[in-house]
Amino acid sequence: MGKKHRKLVTKEEGENILNLFKSKPEWEPTEVPWDSIRGLGLVRREETLSIWISGSTSNPQLIQEINAIAGLDVLTLETKPNAQKTEPPGNAYHYILQKINDEKFPFMLLGPFDKGTIIPHWYDDTDLDVYLKYNR
Repeated sequence: MGKKHRKLVTKEEGENILNLFKSKPEWEPTEVPWDSIRGLGLVRREETLSIWISGSTSNPQLIQEINAIAGLDVLTLETKPNAQKTEPPGNAYHYILQKINDEKFPFMLLGPFDKGTIIPHWYDDTDLDVYLKYNR
């Protein structure tokens, strides 16, 4: 996987992200529309199948050695899977939202990571069943 994305996030952008899961139990994934996070510069927009977010401002979790208040899973479909590696059609990418000590940009978005998603980085349709238990 290439270089990790580190994006400073404004207070307004960060609060918009937090509002996507504030009515859910802590760290329970919920599916969100692309338009709700469109300005964040996430990977492979054209190939994105689904985006899931979870988190908690009162109960941060240590993810990828980062104190995270939210995690986003971006599920994509490969348009050209690598047949030599027997790559399945899906790729899952994980992003982390961190609260930082900055007045202008109080949040930082880090990723994409190929670990930390609910499903494996390389997935097929049977792996997606895990999401069915969550409210959409």
